[in-house]
Amino acid sequence: MTPAFSAWASLRWGWARVKGKTENDLLRLPFKAAYMFRPGYIQPTPGLKHTYRVYRVLAPFYPAIRRLIPRYVCTLRELGLAMIHVAQHGCARRVLECRDIVRCAAASTSQV
Repeated sequence: MTPAFSAWASLRWGWARVKGKTENDLLRLPFKAAYMFRPGYIQPTPGLKHTYRVYRVLAPFYPAIRRLIPRYVCTLRELGLAMIHVAQHGCARRVLECRDIVRCAAASTSQV
């Protein structure tokens, strides 16, 4: 392994260690409940002005991306609805991945 690759790898995975430690620390705190949201790709709400250019480039492909890798994508609206739903009703899982976020959002809209 070259030193440059080693440095890149440690930078690449360093954030995951920090995030994991932070999540574990939060889950250990004496809160009534704590939930960790782990969204993958978040499709912004249509018309949102302050987004990265990459989102504008990927927007036309979002339906295909959603069909190809549904476990790793959600919309900003789904993320918001899921957070509200979990805050109001809780969730069996403490760490929510994209598929859990989409399910909670759907549950939230079905209860309205």
